[in-house]
Amino acid sequence: MAHAHKLAVLIVGPSSTPADVKALRALAHNVAYELGRAATWATDTDHDVRGYAAVYTTCPVTELRTDPALLLVGEALAAGVDVHEPLSADEVLTCDCGLVHRHTRPYVDERGAVWCNECTGSDVCGGCGEEFDEEDAMIVERAATYYPMHPGCVTGLVRPTSWSVAVA
Repeated sequence: MAHAHKLAVLIVGPSSTPADVKALRALAHNVAYELGRAATWATDTDHDVRGYAAVYTTCPVTELRTDPALLLVGEALAAGVDVHEPLSADEVLTCDCGLVHRHTRPYVDERGAVWCNECTGSDVCGGCGEEFDEEDAMIVERAATYYPMHPGCVTGLVRPTSWSVAVA
């Protein structure tokens, strides 16, 4: 079973149509890859936002209406959990290692250098919890969560039928 840790993030947004759910899943996959950490997509309010490092939305918060996402975003803001809206084209950044941040904001130091989680050493395998090289990571899905994992950890899963390898 994958390590549960507060480094995981929650992905929310409208979820009333199949296209909405597809957008949630796509963003969760992309955020898991860019951050090098687990990303769970939510279609209901059965999530304690305090257990997540951040919440990412598929659309601007002002576009959320009565979806469960609106309640989760409100809970996150009340709990002091960071909420991240979609990036504009001007905000897309590329780390020196080549990782393009289309959905997440990387660390930018005082000199303006961009640092992804791999370069700062803060990405971890969802199987063993160890740091890994993002280029070697496989993104696997279990239930409503995408996990970046070492290929060896993926092949070592006890019940591989409950996991699926996600293809970008």
